[in-house]
Amino acid sequence: MKTKLTLLFCLLTISLSYSQYNWTEGELVLKNGSTLKGKIKLPMLSKNILAINGKEKVKYRTDRKSKTKKYDESQVAKVIFRKSDTEIAYFEYISTSKNKKGLFKVISAGKATLYARRVSISHSTPMYMGAGPYTNTVNFWHYSFSDFNEFYVIREKEQIASPLITARLSSTFKKRAMTYFSDCPEVASKLEEKVYVKNDIKKVVDTYNQCH
Repeated sequence: MKTKLTLLFCLLTISLSYSQYNWTEGELVLKNGSTLKGKIKLPMLSKNILAINGKEKVKYRTDRKSKTKKYDESQVAKVIFRKSDTEIAYFEYISTSKNKKGLFKVISAGKATLYARRVSISHSTPMYMGAGPYTNTVNFWHYSFSDFNEFYVIREKEQIASPLITARLSSTFKKRAMTYFSDCPEVASKLEEKVYVKNDIKKVVDTYNQCH
């Protein structure tokens, strides 16, 4: 009986550790130089369950009737969703630790690049980017702080991204941001004086990228 329960838990863990965003028309740019155009589904990590199945994989198919293929961090350079010439969303894998990578949306790029994602904090009901408590909609093309619950930043030449906001609270945004952006007096003072709070995270990075 104990063995059966253990097996059931493992199967539930594998199936629930990663929920998926909706299928969306886009471009899957691979590290081998090729670009695949078609329907793409992005993974969403759940932090309430131990992920036995390993890497976050992107699902791809050319159309609704075609076979689904999966691509991981070793194969994917970026994912691109284009709604119009001015509404383009980019997703990339970034290192969040020495041995772990995650798929994030690029929010603001520069000498410091801000990345964001939404992770599920409940394994009972899948969550989706941009989803409110009664909706299941996805908005890849516009930025809203409320669409995400994890934000990481990485400077040029850095190998591992630094967390600014995480789903599991371990340190305040102000403390993390003041440490990371301490080389920019303008940003540091506005954080200290609470002119910038965590909702202003994009403004913090944009200001930092203009700092000399």
